[in-house]
Amino acid sequence: MALAPLGGAMFCPEAMRAKRSKSRWSSEAGFTLVELMTVAAVITIGTALAVPSYQQWVARYQLRQAATEINSGLSLSRMAAMNRNTTVNVALALVGGKVTATFTDGAGAQVMPPATMQNQVTGFAGGPVVFNSFGLRVGGGAGNQTVTVTNSQGLTYSIRITPAGKMNWCAQAACP
Repeated sequence: MALAPLGGAMFCPEAMRAKRSKSRWSSEAGFTLVELMTVAAVITIGTALAVPSYQQWVARYQLRQAATEINSGLSLSRMAAMNRNTTVNVALALVGGKVTATFTDGAGAQVMPPATMQNQVTGFAGGPVVFNSFGLRVGGGAGNQTVTVTNSQGLTYSIRITPAGKMNWCAQAACP
């Protein structure tokens, strides 16, 4: 069946249908307010569940970083004592709410720059640690000496220093 021309152009019902369907979809494009609020609620609940775990992870990370930093400082102090043929004193102090380690020689001169721990590290116990010119730990008793650092959530890591000057840290209050 042939279609009669309309005003010099051919009438095409498929083109009209496509034009109608395109305009129908364009008025329904996008998201409804209910859909957007549902997504926002899911994101809010997920965030509320994740934030406490993230804060605990940050506190543990900063405590681990502090224990590693103190352990490295002790090791460098031991080497400095042997290289300079003098004693080196490592002292921890709470300065402005932050734990700070200072490294001085027998005359009181600074051997290394002081190391300040991150915000979550709030306490320490033990010290000072003194190394003689042979790299041996002096003072602190005949056995192992322990230095502990504590974070704001009460978690404690420790650094054990043997009389021979060797040290290691562990993620508990007392190293085995």
